[in-house]
Amino acid sequence: MFKLYGVALSPFVRKAMLALEYYGLAYENEATFPGDESPEFRAISPLGKVPVLEHDGFTVPDTSVICRYLDRLVEGKSLYPADAQAEATACWIEEYADSRLIENCAGIFQERLLKPKMFNQPTDEERLAGIINTTLPACLDYLESIMPELGYIVGDSLSIADLAVVTCFVQARYGDYEVDANRFPRVRAYLDRAYDSPLLTQRLASERANLPPGLG
Repeated sequence: MFKLYGVALSPFVRKAMLALEYYGLAYENEATFPGDESPEFRAISPLGKVPVLEHDGFTVPDTSVICRYLDRLVEGKSLYPADAQAEATACWIEEYADSRLIENCAGIFQERLLKPKMFNQPTDEERLAGIINTTLPACLDYLESIMPELGYIVGDSLSIADLAVVTCFVQARYGDYEVDANRFPRVRAYLDRAYDSPLLTQRLASERANLPPGLG
């Protein structure tokens, strides 16, 4: 039995959910917010972060580690390319998405949705403008340079790179941000393909069904 601690609006929890669903593993979601200070949660998440995966009494925190663990459990499907260089590339892109890309996409989510709609706080317009006009375009320039015209980011099948990148842009999309097709045509085309995939379509439908009113 698998249990995933976290909330789907976290991009890292979403990535773990996508991995579980890709591998066809049924799981229970225990709604847990980052920073939970309960002794029970801190015992399984020393950093207080989500997600944490529990599998038959064994617990493991951190999305990247969770995805690696799941990959070892399932035969016949893998998010990690067999070729060593392709695998290294996929893992690098995952790291880039989990650090530089998400800090920008999550910033848009925070300023346009989280603060005004959930916490009744004012948007930091200066921060938002800096992300949209400067720091996120720099990320998009890099992604545009490595994005294929068709298919997946690395190789000819879905990889951890795809899950990591897509979940970032879903986060920005909740903040009403869409990639400019004229400036970044390859990234835009890639995201359109990803948003139409059954895996992501089902995940987003599930998220929207559980959103508070007015946030969908």
